Amino acid sequence: MEAREEKRGDVKIVGLSGRLDANTSPAVEERIMSLLDQGERNLVLDFSDLTYISSVGLRVLVLAAKSLQKTKGKLALAAPARHIYEIFQIAGFTTIFPIFPTCDEAVSYLRSRVPFEDKTWTPPDNSVPDPTAQS
Repeated sequence: MEAREEKRGDVKIVGLSGRLDANTSPAVEERIMSLLDQGERNLVLDFSDLTYISSVGLRVLVLAAKSLQKTKGKLALAAPARHIYEIFQIAGFTTIFPIFPTCDEAVSYLRSRVPFEDKTWTPPDNSVPDPTAQS
């Protein structure tokens, strides 16, 4: 798991690549909570290079969202591959997390201060292939 960070005005973007699972989630959780402790209130998680997310990874997102909610902050997710998005659908998380096709759209949403409304968006089929799919 690699994480890269970028700041766009008052929005912090954290790009995750690789797997967000039981092995990598503790470090990601620690980094996200550290950012929140440092005062970040608008957070985009860029999933464009994320290849896998487990239930433990989903838990990290819920913890981040709850922490941000306490401080009137906002979290948005960006650019998940189709198979990652489908995990969010199955878990019912598409009604909890605003998910956008690009980081730019996620940043715009966070800056808008518009309340979250469940959106229907499905990533294109040319997203990152599911590493668990059998050929």
